[in-house]
Amino acid sequence: MCFILCYVFCQPVFFSELDNLNDIDMRTGNQQSQSSFAEMRALQLESSDEILAKYRKKSPATAVSTTSKSSTSEYSETMSNASDNVLLESNLQNFDPVNMENSAIFSDAKCKLRLVLGSSNLQTLPWLNHSHHSWHICMKLLRCVRLFDDIGCQKLFKSLRDDYRKRAPYIAYLVRCRQGLLSTLSHLETLTERVERDKQVCNQYLVMTSVRIFLEKHDRYLQHFVRSFQELVVADEKAIKVEEFLNYLFSYVQSDPMWQTASGMQIEHAKAVIEHSVMSRIYTFALHPNGDGDVLRDKVLHEHMQKLSQVITPNHKDLIIPKIYHSECPWPSAQAELVNINAYKTPRDKIQCVLRCCNTIMNLLSMASNKSVPAADDLMPVLVFVLIKANPPHLLSTVQYVNTFYEKQLEGEEAYWWTQFASGVEFIKNMDYS
Repeated sequence: MCFILCYVFCQPVFFSELDNLNDIDMRTGNQQSQSSFAEMRALQLESSDEILAKYRKKSPATAVSTTSKSSTSEYSETMSNASDNVLLESNLQNFDPVNMENSAIFSDAKCKLRLVLGSSNLQTLPWLNHSHHSWHICMKLLRCVRLFDDIGCQKLFKSLRDDYRKRAPYIAYLVRCRQGLLSTLSHLETLTERVERDKQVCNQYLVMTSVRIFLEKHDRYLQHFVRSFQELVVADEKAIKVEEFLNYLFSYVQSDPMWQTASGMQIEHAKAVIEHSVMSRIYTFALHPNGDGDVLRDKVLHEHMQKLSQVITPNHKDLIIPKIYHSECPWPSAQAELVNINAYKTPRDKIQCVLRCCNTIMNLLSMASNKSVPAADDLMPVLVFVLIKANPPHLLSTVQYVNTFYEKQLEGEEAYWWTQFASGVEFIKNMDYS
């Protein structure tokens, strides 16, 4: 084992030294090979005779009485060595020290050496203390290599090096083939993703078209709902009215023959489209239930935030954002999410807009500070700063709109981020310009 590991570490140096070797006197080398070969053969025969004699002397009773685990393992190991010695002895009869490169033992040793060196992994070697398979392969390799003297080992390693050089073009060809296959596989994966996106777009368009046909069938009920919604004054009554009408339409979708073969995902998408269509019809009345009063209230807050935007800095006394986060100021990507909040009509879509804004801020804060994870105390001053800079219109009405029509469905992450957003709006109302 130590011999093989030393070879693995010293392989480049050893091969470079082989290139500088001078011509060796083949006659002297052959004599040394023959003498060492004769000695190794005598040792092999002597060890075989000793092993056979030892087992002839054993009586059957003694063999039966030896039932311990250690005795059994020693017996199997000794018998394995004996069988290997017998095989080596049979191969030694055909071994020619003068022309060892063409012998079976030389080829067998080269194959085993190539197997061990090709499957070695020095990085995981300390964790392979009980790899019996690798241990047996190394033992067989060492048993074969011990048959050669120094000159024989040099010829063995030189033959391995020559084989590696001969196979280098084929290995390069295999590498190029694998690179081509990986490139083709990546191209096919890209095409598959495009097909999946096209499939989703077609599916969404099919659902939207089916919902439009479905709502045309129930247009009379939809117009009646809009008129009755305008007559209501109390916000709770409006929320109940919207919830009841949506449940009414959802129940019709479940029983409509056109939707009988639709999948669960298509049904959920259809419900979202129906909700969007219904809320678009009543959006103006739901966003400003008090008419001009709500519009003037939003205008006052909008002008207040415009004045704050001219004087606000990360070091403002009401914010005091840590200096470690100043590098990403003024967080334009988060502002872009809030600017588009009024483009969405349903409360669900508005909350998703706020959710994306908060996640963007958290990601930017995490990038600025690699040593610590930003907390809620780090988020709130940055969120207030982003709100003031973005200054979306109808901010107070938007908060009231979501709290009225979506408060019962808020849960989990959506509820947490929406609470942070609403708290930031309330905090801005009390800020001064100094």
